[in-house]
This record gives sequence, structure tokens and C-alpha cells, in this order.
Amino acid sequence: MEDDGIGIKVAERIKGSLVRNNIEVIIGETDFQYCISLIENGDFVFILDAVCYNKSPGEITITNLEEYKCKKKYYTQHSCNVIDLIKLYYKSIRGFVIGIEVGSVSFKLGLSQQLEDKIDIISKEVLEDILLKVNSKDLEGK
Repeated sequence: MEDDGIGIKVAERIKGSLVRNNIEVIIGETDFQYCISLIENGDFVFILDAVCYNKSPGEITITNLEEYKCKKKYYTQHSCNVIDLIKLYYKSIRGFVIGIEVGSVSFKLGLSQQLEDKIDIISKEVLEDILLKVNSKDLEGK
């Protein structure tokens, strides 16, 4: 779905650096049940995903997991996402949602040219944001 895959592309690019910093990387794509099966109470998580906040393509928005609100309306019990399940079943999980603004979402494989041109910069910024959060007081008490 074009830029809807930006979180996966960034995670794949920064995975090596994160693993070297003792940060486990789970690339679950649309399989939220797989992701949930690997999360445990007490974990600190970063969720990378595409967002559409009407900002500039590639712009990063970081939201505390506790404050994150999904604006999507659900019509069936099969419409929940990994964040809904984390909040429902894992009360002691903390973390951040790192949203990357899309440029285009369509039935096309690969990123839009807008995001493809910025993928190195986006990946570097996301990696720096994660490492900053891990090494800051945001994890105090964990």
C-alpha cells in the first residue's frame, strides 16, 4: 500500500543498530497477533507506523503510548490493532508510537518517490529518537 509500509522500511534499515544496542526488533507487518505474542508485561515498546496527520511527508510525530488515541472507527471485533490490545491486556507496558507521515497511500508496491528520497534521513532520525528515549529519563524506573 505504498507509503503505508514506511514503518517496516525504517525498521528494516535501523534493525542492526538497534540490536547492537540490545533493543529487540519485531517486524510484524499486519500480523498484530504475532507482535502481541512476543510482548510481555513490563516491556518498553516503540511502535513505528505510517500516519496521516496532514503534515509534510516524512515528518515524524512521537506520542507516548499512554496518550495515544486511535481515531479509526471499528465496526467488528476483527478491527482492533496492536495498540488496542497492548492497552487492553498489558497494563504495565510503556513506550512510544513513532508515526511517520505518508505522502501517498495506494495499491502500489514500494514507497512514493517523496519518501524514497527521504528514507535515509527518516531512518536516521527515528534511530536517534529511539536511542535518545532509551538513554533518557523516559525509561526511569524500568
